Amino acid sequence: MNRRRYIAVGGTVVATALAGCVSELGTGDDDENGDDGNGDDDNGDENGTDDEGTGDEKHDAVRAFESYMDAAQDEDLETVSELTHTANPFDPLEMAEAAEEDEDTTFTFEGDQIVDYEVKLADEAYEPEDVHDHPYAEFWFEDVDLDEHLEGEEAALVAVETEIAEDGEQLFEEDTQIMLTEDGEWRHFFEYTEPPEIPDDEPVDDRDPIEGLEFDVDEERVTIDIDQSTDADEVIAYSSSLETESSVYRPDEDDGDGRFPADWFTSGFDPEGDEIVVTILVDGEELVVHREAYEP
Repeated sequence: MNRRRYIAVGGTVVATALAGCVSELGTGDDDENGDDGNGDDDNGDENGTDDEGTGDEKHDAVRAFESYMDAAQDEDLETVSELTHTANPFDPLEMAEAAEEDEDTTFTFEGDQIVDYEVKLADEAYEPEDVHDHPYAEFWFEDVDLDEHLEGEEAALVAVETEIAEDGEQLFEEDTQIMLTEDGEWRHFFEYTEPPEIPDDEPVDDRDPIEGLEFDVDEERVTIDIDQSTDADEVIAYSSSLETESSVYRPDEDDGDGRFPADWFTSGFDPEGDEIVVTILVDGEELVVHREAYEP
């Protein structure tokens, strides 16, 4: 059974998909499981302060994302949807409707966890064409004509600091979001992501948890088989050519038996030539454990 769980974290919509997305998880069987009330303009420094604290007029992209966060905190999915760019693959209203139609899909928004937030302009010089440089643009916008959405529009990056109450704890998150105009109106487009820094170390001896890599040229995916006996907390696979990463992590013991949730996971690779670098995290230290070149 395939199950997707859609969650809004910090007001921005994120999909945790146990049957696909950037990395796919496999349990080893045949069913392919595994793989905001803030920011009013007259609040001063309380929330949504003037850009860079200079007293300058807020950028319209900042105002739009503050409205997005307000609606997210109120769990007003219609307004969040209105402030979400139509090319964004994570429209919460569409997700909620999909969950109602599919009994194997659950939808959780969790916008009410937002305690406080602050939005600042991060980069006004960000250009619409820069969206093409997003490391996951090809994956998420595979079926979208990006140029059609980018031509004649404006773009900007906004930095978001969010305080979240979760399970009795106060958590603080920082992220950067891409704002893009749509017919002249600012909308939330996607989360901004820098290409990962791919470690260049040589693999360490006797720590490789990888039982093998299988390259599927047609799907442009590589399958990474995991040895469950490894002491790693997380296994990460990098594509040197695509400059992307995928990972699977071991859940807390309180959430299960301490095993990885899958015996394998997949990641994208470049069928024209690539090198897959696999690392593990052990007690916060990242170690290179496997390198394998793919040549057509």
